[in-house]
Amino acid sequence: MLPQIIVASVCVLITLYGLLKRNRVFFNLGYFLFGLVVVISEFSFFAKDPAPIHLATAFLWMIQISLAIPNKLPFDESKITKSAAIKVYVCLSLINIFGIYIVQVSDIPDVAQYFHIILAVLTFIPIYFVMKDKLEISQE
Repeated sequence: MLPQIIVASVCVLITLYGLLKRNRVFFNLGYFLFGLVVVISEFSFFAKDPAPIHLATAFLWMIQISLAIPNKLPFDESKITKSAAIKVYVCLSLINIFGIYIVQVSDIPDVAQYFHIILAVLTFIPIYFVMKDKLEISQE
């Protein structure tokens, strides 16, 4: 489990870097890679113990992966783009809030819940920026 914790830490750091630099690509990349870690872990747990919860959790984080695919599309500040950004970040937050619950009721080490807490809270910062029109996002 230690390699997964190290990789998850790097993913959270990538997300933090993207937030500090206001770089949407790095912000989303952190969520994307973190989702990959969870999916790979859950499929390995499912291979050892075919409980449906492992499969359901893997598919939920596949949703996170699909929502957070990093892209360099321009943010045009239209109402539709702002609405979509808010919805995507709320979904990422909800998925990670569920991750906190999953960690508490399963055999996953408790340190994993801290990653989910951080990732659940971090999405509220870009949501705030989008809602207050304080968005100066770097694409590079």
